[in-house]
Amino acid sequence: MLAEQIRNSLEKLELEKVAAGDYGRTGYHVEVAAKPEQITAIAQVMLEQQCFLESLTALDLIESFEVVYHFACFRELCRTVVHVPLIKGKTAPTLSSVYPAADWFEREVFDLFGIVFAGHPNLKRLILPEDADFHPLLKDFVASS
Repeated sequence: MLAEQIRNSLEKLELEKVAAGDYGRTGYHVEVAAKPEQITAIAQVMLEQQCFLESLTALDLIESFEVVYHFACFRELCRTVVHVPLIKGKTAPTLSSVYPAADWFEREVFDLFGIVFAGHPNLKRLILPEDADFHPLLKDFVASS
């Protein structure tokens, strides 16, 4: 079973958490919590397991961020979620060298949350104008009228 293979491979990385998910309840077969510096190694494992980066988003938890990565596979139904806490003002490593699709996902998160992805080859705004001085998905964002 692919989920078990993924868990076994990820457990070797000594992450914060690697657990079997309850797919019927959460939509994930594998649930992971990791430090920012571990995400590139996780992505390598997922690529070796022939999984793709389904999406990448973030949460503003007021005091900090959480970057959330979703991986899935075509060969067998298996979805993995990776939660990475990030101190505000710190950078997250880019996954664009492992998964080219991360380029646009990371640009969107940068645009809407202001999270910088270190090593990104083209980290610029994706949706908002280049000269925008705000990030609309931050909890402290106030729209002007």
